[in-house]
Amino acid sequence: MREAVALNVEFSRAAIARAGRSRRARSAQALASTSRPATIDFCSTTLIVDDLVFADGSTKMSVLGGGGPQTLFGAALHPAKLSLGLVAGVGESDCPPECVKWLENIGCDVSGLLPTPGMRTPRAWQITEHDGRRTQVWRHEAGDALYDMLRPRFDAWPSCFRSARALHFGVNPMRPDIELVRALREESETRFISIEPFTHALSPLSSGDLHQLVTLGDVFSPNEREARSFFASSSRMDARDLVQAMCDAGAKIVCLRRGAKGAIVYDSRANVGYECGAFSTRVVDETGCGNAFCGGFAASIAAGEGIRDGLILGTAASSIMLEHVGVPVGSIEREYRPEAVRRATLIATAVADFSLNA
Repeated sequence: MREAVALNVEFSRAAIARAGRSRRARSAQALASTSRPATIDFCSTTLIVDDLVFADGSTKMSVLGGGGPQTLFGAALHPAKLSLGLVAGVGESDCPPECVKWLENIGCDVSGLLPTPGMRTPRAWQITEHDGRRTQVWRHEAGDALYDMLRPRFDAWPSCFRSARALHFGVNPMRPDIELVRALREESETRFISIEPFTHALSPLSSGDLHQLVTLGDVFSPNEREARSFFASSSRMDARDLVQAMCDAGAKIVCLRRGAKGAIVYDSRANVGYECGAFSTRVVDETGCGNAFCGGFAASIAAGEGIRDGLILGTAASSIMLEHVGVPVGSIEREYRPEAVRRATLIATAVADFSLNA
């Protein structure tokens, strides 16, 4: 196994210059406006305001959630200080200011928060049971209008988001957003797309549907439950079998997230893979840990690093998210990024390599 790659790698002067440029930061209510970079390094979609209910009956209201902010937290931990952006529909006047402020504080361009006439900001109960099961219950009517807010149509995106260099977002495996991916491939300058199922499949997928799903992006990153739902024979498959089956279906890079068991990443083109366990930490709230992992992993790969580096940073990011209720509210610069680098050094010593079809 090759030596651990330090995550505090220096990026090109151009990348650092892009990340350091001033960016416009305005809330959904357009309370402030400054200049912003013409292009964003890393972008995600979806904002949901979560009202959390825990198994012991305690609650925490108005917590910033959704795959977008959680993914961007993971990406924000990368030492290159990538410029970040979020595209999501919000209500015209009810997006909590503290949620917008959190995005601004991690360096996110919030001009992609698009006020939607006649709609409220997506909001949901997140109910967690003692065994870790989590149920999401929308607090207002779920339908096409809501889903359009969670991931706005490409033609509604501000220009700087359309040319984002890398993008990560979630899809429903039963109805993947093919049109958005097609637009990103044909009409934008996006060079790297990472896809994550945000739920399991209701029934095993046909070979054609599986191929379509796993080839949407450059990285396909399900958790183990989601991956097993794609296959009728999954009860006879171990984790590596699942990775092999997704690669056989056409996936370029597979990142299989296994919760407390850690994660497996594999590049089918190079026939090289890595795995490691989860970083031991204090479990507070599991919500968003998978998204944070995906953000750290995708940011590393998009920045030109290898899948091993992505596995290390993704594992560090998820462990930090796990220690907080909702998104962590401390300082990226002074607290979370240095801590991610510290944990990455420890995680790197536990990474093992493997290959399939050997």
